[in-house]
Order: sequence, then C-alpha cells, then structure tokens
Amino acid sequence: MRLYMVLIFTAVVMAFTTGYIALFIQGSYRATPSDILEINKIKQEFQVEGDPIYIINFNSLYFSDDQFKLLDPSVVLEGSSQFKSNRFSSTKDCNFSFKGLLNRNNFEKVWIWEEFRCGRRSKLPRSFFVEAPFLHPSGHSFAYLAFKLGKNNYDSRSWVMAHLPFFHVRELSQIRQTYGPLKGVFEILQSVGSGSLGDLVRGKGTILTKEYLFARLSYPKIFNILEYRIYTREELDAFLKDSPFILHNYQPGRGCFYKDGSLCWDYNVKHIFKLANTSTLAFFVGMILIILVVVRLLLVKIRAQRLEDEKRRLALRVLTHEFRTPITSLTLLLEKMGKKYSQFDEEMEEVYLRLSSEVHRLRRLTETSRNYLKAEQNKKLLNLNFEMVSHFNEFVEQIIEPFEESHPGCFHLERLEEDVTVEVDTYWLGICIKNIVENAITHGAPPVSIRLNKMKNSIVLEVEDQGKCEFESLGIMSQEFMKGNKSTGTGLGMNIVKKVCREMGVGLKMTLNPTTLTLTIPLSVSTKRTIKRG
Repeated sequence: MRLYMVLIFTAVVMAFTTGYIALFIQGSYRATPSDILEINKIKQEFQVEGDPIYIINFNSLYFSDDQFKLLDPSVVLEGSSQFKSNRFSSTKDCNFSFKGLLNRNNFEKVWIWEEFRCGRRSKLPRSFFVEAPFLHPSGHSFAYLAFKLGKNNYDSRSWVMAHLPFFHVRELSQIRQTYGPLKGVFEILQSVGSGSLGDLVRGKGTILTKEYLFARLSYPKIFNILEYRIYTREELDAFLKDSPFILHNYQPGRGCFYKDGSLCWDYNVKHIFKLANTSTLAFFVGMILIILVVVRLLLVKIRAQRLEDEKRRLALRVLTHEFRTPITSLTLLLEKMGKKYSQFDEEMEEVYLRLSSEVHRLRRLTETSRNYLKAEQNKKLLNLNFEMVSHFNEFVEQIIEPFEESHPGCFHLERLEEDVTVEVDTYWLGICIKNIVENAITHGAPPVSIRLNKMKNSIVLEVEDQGKCEFESLGIMSQEFMKGNKSTGTGLGMNIVKKVCREMGVGLKMTLNPTTLTLTIPLSVSTKRTIKRG
C-alpha cells in the first residue's frame, strides 16, 4: 500500500514537472532586445495615458537639507538610547543632566525646549518649528515632541495639519491614529515602508509599493530636482492587464525575466501559454493524460488488492469457525480415551500422546487465527505470547522428534554444550523450525545437520542439507506460493517463516553449497518485542 502511494505521488510530480519543462522547452527565460523595447514602450504609454493622483516636488516640500532628513527612515534610529523620547515629551524628570548634550550642534534649541516643557518658559519662539534643526537628539522631531506634550494647543488638529512637513515621516502614522486620514501626499507617505522611503531619498527612478507607484520625472542633473508622479497600484494593474507582463519588486535569488532597477518584469500566465506552440501543448496534455491513466491503474490495483485481502480474511474466518467444531469433538473423544489410559499398552500410549499433541496444535492454530483477525485493527501481523524456555536443547529435540521417527538415520543434532534459558513464543518459533526442517527433508538430500551454537546474546540454529537449492536467494524462495519441483504443499511455508521471524525479531538467512538456513534467536527478545509491538 505504501509503495502504491509513493507511485501515485511520483506520477503527480512527473505530471507537473513535465508540464513545466514542456512550457519552457522553446528556449531560456530571458528578455530579448525586442522584449526590452516593448517594456520601455509600455512604460512610456503608461506615463502618457496614466492619470497620476499627485505630482510632488520633494525639494519644495522639504526645502532644505536639514528638513529633507525628515524623509529619511534611518535618521530616527540615530537617537542615543540615553535620550528616551518620553522624557522629553512630558513635564516629568526635569532634573535631567545635560552633559551628554553640551557638545551637540544647536544646543540652544534643545535648551529652549527644556525650559518650555519644564515650565520655565511660557511659549516658544514663532520660528521654533520651521527653522533647523528639526530633530531632537532623542531621534524624534520637535514638532512630534510638542504634539505629545500638548501645551499651547500644539496637539490641536489644525496646528498638527499645518505642521506636517516638520514631522518625521515615520511619525505620521501615529498622527493618523489620532486624527484620521492626513492631507495631501502625507497620507501616502505614512503608508510607505522603510525600504521604499530609502529608495525615495536616494532618488530611485521607479518605486513600487503595495498601493502606489512612484515614477521620477527626468530633469538635467545640474538642477538636482526630486519630483515624482504618484499612481495608484490599481491603475497600474489595470493598464498592464492587456499586456503580456506583470510588475513586482525585484528579490535577489528569485528568477526575473527583466530587471528594471529595483523592479522586475515577468510574463503573465496567459502570455506563457501563448508562447507554447500547438505541438508543445499537445505533448503537455498527452503527458498529463498518460499520468492520469497510470494513477487510474494504480487506484484500480489498490482496490483489487483490498478486495483480495478481504476474500482471504473471509476464508480465514470461515476456516477458523469450521475447525472449532471438529476440534471440540476430538477433544471430547480424547477425554473419554484418557479415562482408560491405564489400560493402554505402550504402543497405544504413544499413539494417544501423539494424537493429543496434534489436537493441541490444531486448537492453538485456531486460536492464533482468531487473534490475528482481532489484531488486524492494531496493524499487527501476529499476536505473540512470549514465555521462558528453561531448556532450549530439550525444546528443539521435541520439535524434530517426529521427523527423526519418520526419517530414521537422516538427522544429526549438535546440541548446546551448556543449555540456556530463552524467552520466545514457543508456538511460532516451533512453526519456523518445523518448516525449515521439513523444507530440508523435502527439497534437500540427507544427511540433515542441525547445529546449535551460543553467541554472546543469542543462539544460532543452523539447518544444513546436502541437496542443491533451486532458488538463488532467500527472497525468491520465500515469496508467496513459490514451490520447488519436489513440493506437494501450498508454497507458503518459507513465506510464513520469513514473516514470523521478522515479527519476532529473529534473524533469518540462507547460504548455498551446501544449502544452510540459519536462525539467530535472541536470548531475551524483550527489546525486540517492544520495538515490534510498540
């Protein structure tokens, strides 16, 4: 199931990848001279046909170099941390030491402000806010400090609106929070980000924000005039709607069809499809259809496999249910026979014990099948029941005893020199050993050697025969319904062994010449059990 999901995901990725390659197979995604000419033509047409909401000469709005600093977003960061703005915009803390300000330029204006805020001066000079310097050492404008202080109606709407050019541009948003929309171009400037403001201060030719486009007007350099036409972003997008391009800010590391200063021109989706010719689109659609067919086949296969699994589970349920009746009858017959056990001769006693063992095996098999069906929701292959085996030699001897009786002289058992205690599921480990031994008898050649060796933390059980194996590897031999030429069974024995060993944490491997199957059984599988059963 997991493999099918991987295949479906791969098919979908291939579809989109193929489509991307098909669309751009015509050539590299780079602007040609004709593309650049078309872009310049679009720019010229927009400036002719577009209707700017403002034409602003920032040299006249911020008439001096000192006032122009109010437009620079980096200036407010230059204020020293020791000059906190809330100290200079209130009547508190008037005993502040001025040692750090003595060597600064225009100290007289700072001193006048201190006298005014602390009540030693009733009013400020008429030209206090309109003459340089405009910024206090705290990093804020004197107009903003007066607005926060609130004396002499400096916090009135009429005074604030009349003095907007003397506030720092990063302070305008706080003014807007108090009085609502600002007048003129200041409403636009308060929404412009720091990066775009920096470009404006540096006189970039075109500046694009989320809401506006700033296009600088060209003048001879000797005049050094900073004048911009300001357009809304809606008008720009509407103009470009019928063109093959879209416009956005350039981002380093991101692909760009044509870099125009700080802007990037790219083809829109509609134009990209126009670039692809008919054969390319046919190839793209064809690949999509092929991928869809593959995905469809995978889904059909998944549904078919689910149906087949359900059929197998139903068959197992039926067999489990039907087996219980004859097993119950056999158990009752054994109980009746057991009452006369003392009357049996030696041969009948052995038959009775053998029959009891086989009935117990059938009962355990039925119970295991029922537990498997219950464990299906928990995603467990087996419901393991680990127990301590105090004598491992004796455990193996009991398993191979029936084979020694039916094939006398064909077996050679090398026991552990020192018997050990092992924690295993005796039923499932017994099934694994029985299947391996039976496989050696059926498909191999005598003699069959069974060797037990104790390693540091495990027991190694090797079953070796002298026949030639028909399969190249354990993976092939353990496939479902894989049968050898001499087999009369179902072809599931080694497949069962492989799955049970994996579930119990028992190692399984095969070597050839001579054919040897090896089980590596941990002395204590508590750790393995925790991992497997989670």
